[in-house]
Amino acid sequence: MLLQIAGITLPILVIVLIGFFYGRAVRPDLGGANKLVVDIALPLLIFTSLSTKQFDAQTALAFTGASVLLMLASGLLAWPLSRVVGASARAFVPSTMFANVGPVGIPLTVLTYGPDGLAPAVILLVLSNLLHFSLGSGIMSGRVDWRMVYANPLVWSTLLGVVFSRMAWGLPEWLATPLTMVGSVLVPMMLLALGVRLATAQVGDVRVGAVGAVVAMLVRLVACGLVLWAIPLQGVERGALILFACLPPAVFNFMLADRYQVEPGKVASVVIIGHLAGLAFLPLGIWLAFLP
Repeated sequence: MLLQIAGITLPILVIVLIGFFYGRAVRPDLGGANKLVVDIALPLLIFTSLSTKQFDAQTALAFTGASVLLMLASGLLAWPLSRVVGASARAFVPSTMFANVGPVGIPLTVLTYGPDGLAPAVILLVLSNLLHFSLGSGIMSGRVDWRMVYANPLVWSTLLGVVFSRMAWGLPEWLATPLTMVGSVLVPMMLLALGVRLATAQVGDVRVGAVGAVVAMLVRLVACGLVLWAIPLQGVERGALILFACLPPAVFNFMLADRYQVEPGKVASVVIIGHLAGLAFLPLGIWLAFLP
């Protein structure tokens, strides 16, 4: 089991470290590259991974419901604990609800379960982003912008992928191959970008960051246990949900906190230290995911 866990986590760590040391030496501006990856590679990865997978409607619906319930339950459990952490509820609750499912969650789930892990990881990514930029943004700003949902390319790439899957439509090879190639650059690029971001980040309030990061992931694990008790998932879907619970807080939490000026320094510390604490939580998540 230890060798299996190491085989899953070490490749992620190696790519992040490459980005980290490159970021320390060069300090590159990844704004354009990140926008290209998010605007093009991410929707294509979502479409190609969903369109080629055969879905069991009942299992997919149960996993979708469990994923949304996990995020909502995490927020409700985190709300009264924000005072213990030393941050406001507006800052801490979204940091608990929304994890780094893109740069860390997708490669982790795929390395754990192989190609079968890509579809549930992508579903988690889409749901997390939709809730993050609607409900999460609303918690921080006090106002929900529904345009972030219906104008989001992730929504349309998801719907197209599901339609192609249900209708058993396929793309010609000359088109499927380049779309798959572009989508496949997402995972390594996001891991490299994460390493660069960590290399240039500054930790302000260490105590709030350390306590907040650990509490956020523990709360998500407790919420995950409650959700799996209510909705007993099996196999890859169960494991993907457990792995999501052990992920560090999403970097987008800091971006929203900075945009709305909701204790951005404290949120940045929770995010940064959360990624360091994730070195301990990710092996725990893999171990729990493999338990019968």
